[in-house]
Order: sequence, then structure tokens, then C-alpha cells
Amino acid sequence: MKLNFEQRKERAANEAGLTLIECLVAMVVITITLATIAPMMVFSVATRVQNQKTEQAVQLAQGEIDKVRRVVEQGGDYGDRLASISLVEALASTASVVAAPDDFIASTAIASTATQARRLDTDGDGDSDFLIQLFRTEGIEIPPQNSSVTASTPIVFDIGVRVYDARAENSTVPLETADSRLTFTSGDGERSRRPLAALYSQITQGDRDASLCNYWEYTGSTPDALFCN
Repeated sequence: MKLNFEQRKERAANEAGLTLIECLVAMVVITITLATIAPMMVFSVATRVQNQKTEQAVQLAQGEIDKVRRVVEQGGDYGDRLASISLVEALASTASVVAAPDDFIASTAIASTATQARRLDTDGDGDSDFLIQLFRTEGIEIPPQNSSVTASTPIVFDIGVRVYDARAENSTVPLETADSRLTFTSGDGERSRRPLAALYSQITQGDRDASLCNYWEYTGSTPDALFCN
């Protein structure tokens, strides 16, 4: 079957590939699409990293509180043992009002003030990943029964722990104490000045004489005369 000129021209056009103009148009469409979704991808990755660090910070904060609880549960004159794990007494009525850290020390050093934070390298690369501020209120204390122990033993006290991103050490503004909010961000967000995690709790040594009376006193209640002399 013979085709006329118009039919041959139409078949040749159908069998031909993309023209140069069509290729350019396709490239422009792809470029515009990538330019539109690229920022969203950057935001998504940065936010996921922030969320992962926050989860790590919460676990670290809870681990610090658990460490203090274990020391208290062991009993005895544990005042010196609490000091050895950098639990510093703060001059505050409640842990939540203690000021943010303004000094930073090595992870192996023992804090001497409540506003010191220890550097922590969690991945072993030699660079700090977090800063941990651990402190307690005075609470109710009793003198040590063992002459070899120098620090008094707190029976009831509030404890606080704040975990900051390591970059907070280089902050150009004073650090804050309120938790950083999980936001959709392409940068550090509030991690550069606010803690990733801030936990507060109350610890009581209940295996001592007059522990209940001490707790009543600490909470501001009037001890029951039937139990407390």
C-alpha cells in the first residue's frame, strides 16, 4: 500500500523522538519541581535530627535521675556518693527555679556549683554531643553517722536535670531553662539556648527512722504528734 506525501510526513513525525524544545521544556519542569520540594526535604531532615537528639536527651536525663535514686536506695551515709556523681546542692526552694548553666566542664570532672554542666560525648568521636546540668535542693538533711563521711545525707529533696545540645556552649545569649519546642526547622531551632530535656523529681529515703516525719516537714505539713516527737 503506497502512502501519499502527507501520510508519510505524519508517520515520520509520529516515529520521531522528542524535539530539542520538548527536552528543554521537560528540563525546566523538572528543575521547578526540584526547587519546590528541596526546601521541604531539608526541613524534614533537620527536624528528624532534632527529634532524635531530643529523644536521646530525655533518655540521658532519666538516666541521671535513676542513678541518683540508686545511690539513695542503697542507704547509709550517701552524701559523699551523691557529690561524687556531680549532684550539687543549689540555693533554691525548688529545682525548677535553678538558673541555667553558665560554666562547662569535662565529663570526668565533678561539678562544684549547680550552674555547671558536664560535657558528654555519646558517639565516641571526641566531640561533645550534650551538656548535662544536674542539681538538687537542700531538702531535709541529717548528719553522717560514719566519721569517715564528710557530707550530710539528704533524706528528702528535689532533683533537677537539664540536657542541652553541645552547641549551646557557644551561645551568644544566656541559656534558658524552659524546654525547647519541637518545631519544623532547617537549623538548630531553640537547641542553641534551651534544653532539649528538663526533668524534675522528688526523691525520698524511706528506710530511715522518722522518714515519714521528715517528709511531712519537707512538704510543709504539720507532723502527726502520734508518730513524730
